[in-house]
Amino acid sequence: MPTTPWDLRMAARALGLAALAFAVAWLVTAMTDEGNVAWGVRAGRTLPTAPLCAALGSAIALQQGRARGEVRALEALGRAPWQNAFACVVGGALTALMAALLMAASVSVDVAGFFPVAQHGATFHYDAGAFVDRAHGLRVELDGTLATVPADVAAVASLGALPRHGRAAAALATAFAGAALPLVLVQILLTRPLKGAGAREARRSLVGSLAVWRAFFAIAGTAVVTILLFHAAAAGRISALIAPLPAAALLAAAVLRYGSDRWVAPRSQN
Repeated sequence: MPTTPWDLRMAARALGLAALAFAVAWLVTAMTDEGNVAWGVRAGRTLPTAPLCAALGSAIALQQGRARGEVRALEALGRAPWQNAFACVVGGALTALMAALLMAASVSVDVAGFFPVAQHGATFHYDAGAFVDRAHGLRVELDGTLATVPADVAAVASLGALPRHGRAAAALATAFAGAALPLVLVQILLTRPLKGAGAREARRSLVGSLAVWRAFFAIAGTAVVTILLFHAAAAGRISALIAPLPAAALLAAAVLRYGSDRWVAPRSQN
C-alpha cells in the first residue's frame, strides 16, 4: 500500500493526540497521588493507560478526517476503508509501543501496578515476646512500645519484587493491547449504516450492529481476563508471561479481520 502525504499527516495527528491523552493521564495521576512519589513510579502508574490513549488518538484523528470529507474522497478514488484508517492506527499505536519499550528498557520505571497484590514482606512475626517486622525494621513490644531493629535486606527486597519475567510481561501486554485497541476501534468507526440512512438511523444502525457489540465484548473480555491473569501472576500461581496472551489473541483476531471487507457494510454515505 503506497504511503501518501495525507497518511503521514494522519499518523502524526494520531500520535500527537494519543501522546496528549497520555500526558493528561500522567498529570491526573501526579495530582492525585499521595505525594513524594518518584517520577518513575508515577510513570508506572500511568503506563497501563497507554493502549487506551492509543485507541483514543487513532479514533479522534480518523473522525476528523471523516468530518472533513477526506476519507470519503479517498474512497471515491478507489482506496479501501482499511487503507485510509491504517495511518491513524499506526500513529496511535506508536504511543503504546514507545511506552512498552520504556517499560522493558528502564528499570527505573515501576511496573508494580500491573501486579496488584498484597506484599508479603511486611508481615509481622512473633519473636521473643514481641512482634517483629524485619522488612521495615520495626519491633512492637507486648505493651505497645514501638522500637527499631536492623532491617533484613532480603525482606526489604521482597517488598518491591516482581514475578519472574514480570517486566517483560507488562511490556508485551501494553504493546499487544496498544496495537489491538486502535485496530478494533477504527473497525467500529468505519462500520457504515445502510445506504440512504439519516443521522438518527445511522446511529441506531451502529449501536445495533452485531459486529460492534462483538467487538465491545471482545475488548471487555480481554481486559477482564488480562487483569485476572496479572493478579494470578502476582500471587505466584502462573507464569507472568501468560498474562499478555489475551491481548495477543485480540490483536491476532483484529489483524485477520482488518483487511477483510466483511467489517464494512455496502457502499453508503460517509
